[in-house]
Amino acid sequence: MPFDSDPLLFWLLAAAMTALALAFLLPRLWRGLPPRAAVSRAATNADAYRAQLADLERERDAGRLTVRQHAEARTDLERRLLVDAAEEAPRPARTGGTHRTAVVVSIALPVLAAGLYALFGDPDALRSGRAERGFDGGYAERLAAPGMRDELLRHLERNPRDGRGWVLLARIDFAADRFAEAALAFEKALSTAPKVATDAGIWCEYADALGMAQGGRLAGKPREVVMRALALSPAHPRALEMAGSAAYELREFESAAGYWRQLLAQMPDGSAAQRELAAAIARAERLALVAGSMAPRAAQ
Repeated sequence: MPFDSDPLLFWLLAAAMTALALAFLLPRLWRGLPPRAAVSRAATNADAYRAQLADLERERDAGRLTVRQHAEARTDLERRLLVDAAEEAPRPARTGGTHRTAVVVSIALPVLAAGLYALFGDPDALRSGRAERGFDGGYAERLAAPGMRDELLRHLERNPRDGRGWVLLARIDFAADRFAEAALAFEKALSTAPKVATDAGIWCEYADALGMAQGGRLAGKPREVVMRALALSPAHPRALEMAGSAAYELREFESAAGYWRQLLAQMPDGSAAQRELAAAIARAERLALVAGSMAPRAAQ
Protein backbone atom coordinates (compact mmCIF):
# COMPACT_ATOMS: atom_id res chain seq x y z
CA MET A 1 0.00 0.00 0.00
CA PRO A 2 2.49 2.56 -1.15
CA PHE A 3 2.22 6.34 -1.04
CA ASP A 4 3.55 8.50 -3.88
CA SER A 5 6.04 10.12 -1.48
CA ASP A 6 7.90 7.02 -0.20
CA PRO A 7 5.50 6.18 2.57
CA LEU A 8 6.96 5.49 5.94
CA LEU A 9 4.77 2.44 6.60
CA PHE A 10 5.46 0.61 3.35
CA TRP A 11 9.21 1.10 3.40
CA LEU A 12 9.53 0.31 7.09
CA LEU A 13 7.81 -3.02 6.45
CA ALA A 14 10.04 -3.69 3.44
CA ALA A 15 13.15 -2.83 5.44
CA ALA A 16 12.04 -5.04 8.32
CA MET A 17 11.53 -8.06 6.05
CA THR A 18 14.92 -7.48 4.41
CA ALA A 19 16.58 -7.17 7.80
CA LEU A 20 14.93 -10.42 8.89
CA ALA A 21 16.30 -12.23 5.86
CA LEU A 22 19.78 -10.83 6.43
CA ALA A 23 19.65 -11.86 10.09
CA PHE A 24 19.22 -15.47 8.97
CA LEU A 25 21.48 -15.36 5.94
CA LEU A 26 24.55 -13.39 7.01
CA PRO A 27 25.66 -15.73 9.84
CA ARG A 28 25.63 -18.62 7.38
CA LEU A 29 27.60 -16.64 4.83
CA TRP A 30 30.05 -15.56 7.52
CA ARG A 31 30.66 -19.27 8.27
CA GLY A 32 31.26 -20.07 4.60
CA LEU A 33 28.46 -20.21 2.02
CA PRO A 34 29.68 -20.51 -1.57
CA PRO A 35 28.43 -17.59 -3.69
CA ARG A 36 27.42 -19.95 -6.49
CA ALA A 37 24.97 -21.80 -4.22
CA ALA A 38 23.47 -18.53 -3.04
CA VAL A 39 22.98 -17.31 -6.61
CA SER A 40 21.36 -20.61 -7.59
CA ARG A 41 18.95 -20.44 -4.65
CA ALA A 42 18.05 -16.81 -5.42
CA ALA A 43 17.32 -17.71 -9.04
CA THR A 44 15.12 -20.63 -8.00
CA ASN A 45 13.21 -18.51 -5.51
CA ALA A 46 12.76 -15.74 -8.07
CA ASP A 47 11.25 -18.20 -10.58
CA ALA A 48 8.86 -19.60 -7.97
CA TYR A 49 7.97 -16.11 -6.80
CA ARG A 50 7.16 -15.02 -10.34
CA ALA A 51 4.95 -18.07 -10.97
CA GLN A 52 3.03 -17.67 -7.72
CA LEU A 53 2.53 -13.96 -8.36
CA ALA A 54 1.03 -14.80 -11.75
CA ASP A 55 -1.32 -17.29 -10.08
CA LEU A 56 -2.45 -14.64 -7.59
CA GLU A 57 -3.09 -12.14 -10.39
CA ARG A 58 -5.21 -14.70 -12.25
CA GLU A 59 -7.19 -15.51 -9.10
CA ARG A 60 -7.87 -11.80 -8.51
CA ASP A 61 -8.84 -11.09 -12.14
CA ALA A 62 -11.17 -14.10 -12.13
CA GLY A 63 -12.97 -12.73 -9.08
CA ARG A 64 -11.97 -15.55 -6.76
CA LEU A 65 -9.89 -13.18 -4.61
CA THR A 66 -10.87 -9.72 -3.44
CA VAL A 67 -8.28 -6.99 -3.84
CA ARG A 68 -7.51 -7.18 -0.13
CA GLN A 69 -7.21 -10.96 -0.06
CA HIS A 70 -4.87 -10.66 -3.05
CA ALA A 71 -2.78 -8.05 -1.23
CA GLU A 72 -2.52 -10.25 1.88
CA ALA A 73 -1.51 -13.28 -0.12
CA ARG A 74 1.09 -11.19 -1.90
CA THR A 75 2.54 -9.94 1.38
CA ASP A 76 2.74 -13.50 2.73
CA LEU A 77 4.45 -14.63 -0.47
CA GLU A 78 7.07 -11.89 -0.25
CA ARG A 79 7.75 -12.73 3.37
CA ARG A 80 8.15 -16.43 2.55
CA LEU A 81 10.50 -15.58 -0.30
CA LEU A 82 12.86 -13.73 2.02
CA VAL A 83 12.67 -16.26 4.84
CA ASP A 84 13.03 -19.26 2.51
CA ALA A 85 16.10 -17.72 0.93
CA ALA A 86 17.71 -17.85 4.36
CA GLU A 87 16.33 -21.08 5.79
CA GLU A 88 16.94 -23.21 2.70
CA ALA A 89 20.49 -22.08 2.09
CA PRO A 90 22.89 -25.08 2.06
CA ARG A 91 25.64 -25.35 4.68
CA PRO A 92 28.87 -26.32 2.93
CA ALA A 93 32.30 -26.51 4.47
CA ARG A 94 33.76 -23.21 5.57
CA THR A 95 36.07 -21.56 3.09
CA GLY A 96 38.19 -18.46 2.99
CA GLY A 97 36.89 -15.19 1.56
CA THR A 98 33.36 -15.63 2.85
CA HIS A 99 33.54 -12.51 5.00
CA ARG A 100 33.80 -10.47 1.83
CA THR A 101 30.88 -12.43 0.38
CA ALA A 102 28.77 -11.65 3.44
CA VAL A 103 29.47 -7.95 3.05
CA VAL A 104 28.57 -8.04 -0.63
CA VAL A 105 25.36 -9.95 0.02
CA SER A 106 24.35 -7.58 2.82
CA ILE A 107 24.47 -4.79 0.24
CA ALA A 108 23.19 -6.73 -2.76
CA LEU A 109 20.20 -8.44 -1.14
CA PRO A 110 18.19 -5.24 -0.50
CA VAL A 111 19.04 -4.07 -4.03
CA LEU A 112 18.03 -7.46 -5.45
CA ALA A 113 14.78 -7.44 -3.49
CA ALA A 114 13.93 -3.96 -4.75
CA GLY A 115 14.82 -5.01 -8.29
CA LEU A 116 12.64 -8.12 -8.15
CA TYR A 117 9.79 -6.07 -6.78
CA ALA A 118 10.16 -3.51 -9.55
CA LEU A 119 10.32 -6.21 -12.24
CA PHE A 120 7.73 -8.69 -11.00
CA GLY A 121 5.80 -6.81 -8.35
CA ASP A 122 2.92 -4.36 -8.52
CA PRO A 123 3.29 -1.43 -6.16
CA ASP A 124 -0.24 -0.40 -7.04
CA ALA A 125 -1.84 -3.76 -6.40
CA LEU A 126 -4.14 -2.44 -3.71
CA ARG A 127 -5.53 0.18 -5.94
CA SER A 128 -7.31 -2.14 -8.39
CA GLY A 129 -10.62 -3.89 -7.81
CA ARG A 130 -13.48 -3.09 -5.53
CA ALA A 131 -12.93 -2.68 -1.80
CA GLU A 132 -15.41 -5.26 -0.62
CA ARG A 133 -17.08 -5.55 2.74
CA GLY A 134 -17.10 -8.74 4.78
CA PHE A 135 -13.83 -10.08 3.36
CA ASP A 136 -11.66 -12.59 5.10
CA GLY A 137 -8.04 -12.30 6.15
CA GLY A 138 -8.06 -9.47 8.71
CA TYR A 139 -6.89 -6.72 6.36
CA ALA A 140 -9.55 -4.27 7.54
CA GLU A 141 -8.60 -4.90 11.13
CA ARG A 142 -4.99 -3.95 10.38
CA LEU A 143 -6.11 -0.82 8.57
CA ALA A 144 -8.22 0.11 11.58
CA ALA A 145 -5.39 -0.41 14.05
CA PRO A 146 -5.38 2.25 16.79
CA GLY A 147 -3.64 5.39 15.62
CA MET A 148 -3.31 4.24 11.99
CA ARG A 149 -5.82 6.74 10.64
CA ASP A 150 -4.52 9.57 12.82
CA GLU A 151 -0.96 8.93 11.70
CA LEU A 152 -2.07 8.91 8.08
CA LEU A 153 -3.95 12.18 8.53
CA ARG A 154 -0.82 13.78 9.95
CA HIS A 155 1.11 12.47 6.97
CA LEU A 156 -1.43 13.99 4.58
CA GLU A 157 -1.28 17.33 6.33
CA ARG A 158 2.43 17.40 5.54
CA ASN A 159 1.98 15.88 2.06
CA PRO A 160 -1.44 16.96 0.76
CA ARG A 161 -0.67 15.83 -2.79
CA ASP A 162 0.17 12.27 -1.81
CA GLY A 163 -2.41 10.47 -3.93
CA ARG A 164 -1.65 7.03 -2.50
CA GLY A 165 -2.05 8.40 0.99
CA TRP A 166 -5.54 9.64 0.15
CA VAL A 167 -6.38 6.25 -1.38
CA LEU A 168 -5.29 4.47 1.79
CA LEU A 169 -7.32 6.88 3.92
CA ALA A 170 -10.34 6.19 1.72
CA ARG A 171 -9.91 2.44 2.17
CA ILE A 172 -9.62 2.81 5.92
CA ASP A 173 -12.85 4.81 5.99
CA PHE A 174 -14.59 2.37 3.66
CA ALA A 175 -13.61 -0.58 5.86
CA ALA A 176 -15.11 1.31 8.83
CA ASP A 177 -18.38 1.97 6.91
CA ARG A 178 -17.64 5.69 6.69
CA PHE A 179 -18.66 5.71 3.05
CA ALA A 180 -19.17 9.45 2.58
CA GLU A 181 -15.72 10.16 4.06
CA ALA A 182 -14.23 7.42 1.89
CA ALA A 183 -15.77 8.98 -1.22
CA LEU A 184 -14.30 12.37 -0.34
CA ALA A 185 -10.85 10.85 0.17
CA PHE A 186 -11.04 9.01 -3.17
CA GLU A 187 -12.10 12.25 -4.85
CA LYS A 188 -9.11 14.02 -3.29
CA ALA A 189 -6.75 11.30 -4.50
CA LEU A 190 -8.09 11.41 -8.04
CA SER A 191 -7.95 15.20 -8.22
CA THR A 192 -4.44 15.63 -6.81
CA ALA A 193 -2.47 12.73 -8.29
CA PRO A 194 -2.41 12.31 -12.09
CA LYS A 195 -1.06 8.77 -11.76
CA VAL A 196 -3.97 7.76 -9.55
CA ALA A 197 -6.42 9.36 -11.98
CA THR A 198 -5.30 6.97 -14.72
CA ASP A 199 -6.20 3.90 -12.66
CA ALA A 200 -9.57 2.39 -13.53
CA GLY A 201 -9.55 0.36 -10.33
CA ILE A 202 -9.46 3.48 -8.15
CA TRP A 203 -12.38 4.96 -10.09
CA CYS A 204 -14.31 1.75 -9.38
CA GLU A 205 -13.53 2.02 -5.66
CA TYR A 206 -14.67 5.65 -5.75
CA ALA A 207 -17.94 4.61 -7.42
CA ASP A 208 -18.37 1.88 -4.81
CA ALA A 209 -17.97 4.37 -1.95
CA LEU A 210 -20.41 6.79 -3.60
CA GLY A 211 -22.92 3.99 -4.10
CA MET A 212 -22.65 2.75 -0.54
CA ALA A 213 -23.05 6.33 0.72
CA GLN A 214 -26.41 6.47 -1.03
CA GLY A 215 -27.69 3.16 0.25
CA GLY A 216 -26.01 0.77 -2.13
CA ARG A 217 -27.44 2.27 -5.33
CA LEU A 218 -25.25 2.96 -8.34
CA ALA A 219 -27.61 5.32 -10.15
CA GLY A 220 -26.45 8.88 -10.66
CA LYS A 221 -22.87 9.89 -9.93
CA PRO A 222 -21.64 6.37 -9.07
CA ARG A 223 -22.62 5.24 -12.57
CA GLU A 224 -20.90 8.24 -14.12
CA VAL A 225 -17.73 7.32 -12.25
CA VAL A 226 -17.98 3.69 -13.41
CA MET A 227 -18.24 4.88 -17.00
CA ARG A 228 -15.10 6.94 -16.44
CA ALA A 229 -13.35 3.76 -15.34
CA LEU A 230 -14.52 1.98 -18.50
CA ALA A 231 -13.26 4.85 -20.62
CA LEU A 232 -9.82 4.33 -19.12
CA SER A 233 -9.92 0.52 -19.35
CA PRO A 234 -12.78 -0.90 -21.48
CA ALA A 235 -12.04 -4.49 -20.42
CA HIS A 236 -11.57 -3.80 -16.69
CA PRO A 237 -13.41 -6.66 -14.91
CA ARG A 238 -14.67 -4.65 -11.95
CA ALA A 239 -15.80 -1.76 -14.14
CA LEU A 240 -17.73 -4.15 -16.40
CA GLU A 241 -19.39 -5.82 -13.41
CA MET A 242 -20.42 -2.49 -11.88
CA ALA A 243 -21.57 -1.03 -15.21
CA GLY A 244 -23.82 -4.05 -15.67
CA SER A 245 -25.16 -3.72 -12.13
CA ALA A 246 -25.89 -0.02 -12.64
CA ALA A 247 -27.72 -0.71 -15.90
CA TYR A 248 -29.70 -3.55 -14.33
CA GLU A 249 -30.68 -1.29 -11.43
CA LEU A 250 -32.13 1.17 -13.97
CA ARG A 251 -33.94 -1.68 -15.77
CA GLU A 252 -31.69 -1.36 -18.80
CA PHE A 253 -31.53 -5.12 -19.04
CA GLU A 254 -30.03 -5.49 -22.50
CA SER A 255 -27.27 -3.05 -21.63
CA ALA A 256 -26.59 -4.91 -18.39
CA ALA A 257 -26.35 -8.22 -20.25
CA GLY A 258 -23.94 -6.65 -22.73
CA TYR A 259 -21.51 -5.52 -20.07
CA TRP A 260 -21.70 -8.85 -18.27
CA ARG A 261 -21.14 -10.82 -21.46
CA GLN A 262 -17.83 -8.98 -21.90
CA LEU A 263 -16.91 -9.90 -18.33
CA LEU A 264 -18.00 -13.52 -18.82
CA ALA A 265 -15.52 -13.92 -21.67
CA GLN A 266 -12.67 -13.19 -19.26
CA MET A 267 -13.64 -15.81 -16.68
CA PRO A 268 -12.24 -19.34 -16.48
CA ASP A 269 -14.53 -21.96 -17.95
CA GLY A 270 -16.43 -23.98 -15.38
CA SER A 271 -15.75 -21.67 -12.44
CA ALA A 272 -18.48 -20.92 -9.91
CA ALA A 273 -18.18 -17.20 -10.68
CA GLN A 274 -18.70 -17.90 -14.36
CA ARG A 275 -21.82 -19.95 -13.69
CA GLU A 276 -23.30 -17.26 -11.43
CA LEU A 277 -22.64 -14.54 -13.98
CA ALA A 278 -24.08 -16.65 -16.80
CA ALA A 279 -27.27 -17.07 -14.78
CA ALA A 280 -27.44 -13.31 -14.20
CA ILE A 281 -26.99 -12.68 -17.93
CA ALA A 282 -29.77 -15.14 -18.78
CA ARG A 283 -32.07 -13.42 -16.30
CA ALA A 284 -31.27 -9.99 -17.74
CA GLU A 285 -31.89 -11.25 -21.27
CA ARG A 286 -35.30 -12.68 -20.29
CA LEU A 287 -36.27 -9.40 -18.66
CA ALA A 288 -35.11 -7.52 -21.75
CA LEU A 289 -37.39 -9.69 -23.91
CA VAL A 290 -40.33 -9.10 -21.59
CA ALA A 291 -39.71 -5.36 -21.57
CA GLY A 292 -39.40 -5.36 -25.36
CA SER A 293 -42.69 -7.23 -25.84
CA MET A 294 -44.52 -4.86 -23.53
CA ALA A 295 -43.25 -1.70 -25.25
CA PRO A 296 -45.53 -1.93 -28.31
CA ARG A 297 -48.57 -2.48 -26.08
CA ALA A 298 -47.73 0.59 -24.05
CA ALA A 299 -47.51 2.62 -27.27
CA GLN A 300 -51.03 1.61 -28.41
